[in-house]
Amino acid sequence: MDQSLNEYLFRQREENFRHATYSEEMSSIQPVKDGNLKAVEKVIKAHKSQEFSQLSASPLLSHKFLFVADVTVCCRFCIEGGMPPSESYGLSDLYIQKTDQCQTVDDVEELYGTMMMDYARRMKKYKEKRRELSPKIILCINYIQNHLHDRITVADIAGELEMNASYLSTLFSKETGLSVSEYIRRQKISAAKHLLQYKEYSCTEIAEYLGFSGESHFSALFAKQEGISPKEYRKQEYQKHFERKQP
Repeated sequence: MDQSLNEYLFRQREENFRHATYSEEMSSIQPVKDGNLKAVEKVIKAHKSQEFSQLSASPLLSHKFLFVADVTVCCRFCIEGGMPPSESYGLSDLYIQKTDQCQTVDDVEELYGTMMMDYARRMKKYKEKRRELSPKIILCINYIQNHLHDRITVADIAGELEMNASYLSTLFSKETGLSVSEYIRRQKISAAKHLLQYKEYSCTEIAEYLGFSGESHFSALFAKQEGISPKEYRKQEYQKHFERKQP
């Protein structure tokens, strides 16, 4: 691999090819995280004339590889910016799946623009919504998003934020319209839906992964929110996916 790397770098120097710097790459994603639509439009326009590494003998496959890298970075940045992980990962998975349908480099380029604007618009809505929340409640929400795999209590969050638990509960309910426990439940079920749709984990594994007390507890809460059991939901989503794949 060392020899291959040296040869590859030598060819790039001979061809005067220069990779974008880390800061340049990150600056193209930051406007998405910020929900800055005008800046994202400029990034998309610049992307069309940008020179990229050749990752495959096939130009189409090379652009698909690059797209996967772009959407992966975008997904992580938006989670850092406040997008629920289940939503961001779900979008990433769906856009990667859509590359299968791209027949030309132009198709991939168009999908890149669609993907970037989709993430940016969603982030803009989250940013606007969060402007209505106090700093403490934003920190509370961030804590929940970062600990979905744990069993979270109001006392845990209050201790982390150095707040009175009762006051936190009252403030959270006033600003969001939900109790802290209800918000946590909804976020965990949202994450579970993503795992049921795109991963092969069993319901027992998902329950353990997301910090539920057991599969029966998870299934009961899931059915209460979604109207069907986790297993029925997975079967329903699989059927939808199968029908979309039919010619």
